Amino acid sequence: MFKKALMIIEKLTNSLLNGCGLKGILNTLAVEMNCALLLENSHRQLIEASDSLRKIYLNSADYVREKVETVDIKEKCNTNRIKVSSAKGYTFEKLISPVFVRNNIFGYVSLIRESEGFSELDYIVIKKAASICVMQIINETSAFENEQRIKKRIAERRF
Repeated sequence: MFKKALMIIEKLTNSLLNGCGLKGILNTLAVEMNCALLLENSHRQLIEASDSLRKIYLNSADYVREKVETVDIKEKCNTNRIKVSSAKGYTFEKLISPVFVRNNIFGYVSLIRESEGFSELDYIVIKKAASICVMQIINETSAFENEQRIKKRIAERRF
């Protein structure tokens, strides 16, 4: 199990280093774990999803409409396992891990399976996926902030 975890973590890290973005990171993990993944913000709104999410939902818009808000995450700082039923009759389980950016909850990464049960490998990998997503988010945020700073300097020089 640990060899497989290390191999998956290496692939996630390579996705990050190769600039695949959040979608690429989620797709890499979805293929390796044979599941669907999604990233939600702290208000549980969809940010990004793996292509395999279509196995559970027809499209991302269905996810937004069918999202079950009654599910309460008891411990926002820990990985949680919940069972969800959608309006179309799908029943699935989500393994949810928080994504912390600069000591604040940015959102949650969820590993979704139609069958019951998660292994230790799932728990290990979802936590690492949350860390990899944090690195990608910080990278994107830093690039945006640098771009804004450069634009401001250019504007100041003109006037």
